[in-house]
Amino acid sequence: MVVLLVLAVVGGVWWNNTRQLDFLTPPSAAKLEEIRIRVESSLPREDQTADAISVPAVAKEPEPPPVVEEPEPEMDLGDLTTPPTLQNYGEISPQGAAHLSELATGLEKKGEFQRALLAWERIVDLTTADAAQVATAISSIKRLRPTLPPWNTEPKTAIQITLHAGTAKKQATALTPILEGVARDLEAASSGIVKVTATVTPGKASKTAKGPTPVALSLAGPDKKSPATETLSFTVDSPETLRADILKTVFQLVRSHLGRATKYTVPAVLAEGEDPQGALNFRVTRLCWSEFAAALNLPPVKAK
Repeated sequence: MVVLLVLAVVGGVWWNNTRQLDFLTPPSAAKLEEIRIRVESSLPREDQTADAISVPAVAKEPEPPPVVEEPEPEMDLGDLTTPPTLQNYGEISPQGAAHLSELATGLEKKGEFQRALLAWERIVDLTTADAAQVATAISSIKRLRPTLPPWNTEPKTAIQITLHAGTAKKQATALTPILEGVARDLEAASSGIVKVTATVTPGKASKTAKGPTPVALSLAGPDKKSPATETLSFTVDSPETLRADILKTVFQLVRSHLGRATKYTVPAVLAEGEDPQGALNFRVTRLCWSEFAAALNLPPVKAK
């Protein structure tokens, strides 16, 4: 009985919903086209992403070809076949520190380190370079000088000068070996260009003299009638500072005489705490050492 009721309910529902439908007559061409369009519109297109909210891809414009920069012409480094001289690049120093710096850098790239050192030195002694340019040049000189042999390896051809010191007799004995050591330091600073002889002249003993002992220094040519620098004095406060005091005074003497007797750029005064040996080595160029010593070897001026 229950089965009959279920079949009756199902049959009634089916008949009620399908009694108006025609299952035997084929659909018309228009109906089929409608169905086809509706089905195709529900399917994803092959030229679009499945994401319905994605923005359609925009075709990119072709990238422009890369700009090829023409290489800058190489700097003329001059004649690299002839032996360099101390005066090298002095003739182009009017072109300024920037030009000499570029030249020195180019020479270093070519492995011409001796010529590069000369170009760096011309910035120091023949241009009106600013502080930054001078600092760069001196830094390069410090880097290159220790890697190169002395400029003059023939002591017989070195220019002779004398380092004179006058002091009290009690100080003379202690001063002599230190002054001789400073003389060797100056020869090294000049790269063998200058030969320095040290002489100490003791003064008369004074029983009343008290306090630090004064020392007077000067530099001169090898003869009694040779030109000489001015004389500068300092007092010996401690034996430990004697060598440094001598070197500071010598730097002042060299600097002052370069300003009076030559046309080269005068080195700046020593900075507070600056090593005077380093200043003599790297801030006084080899050409300036040569010109300084040569000025002390000029013939004496005849009286009119």
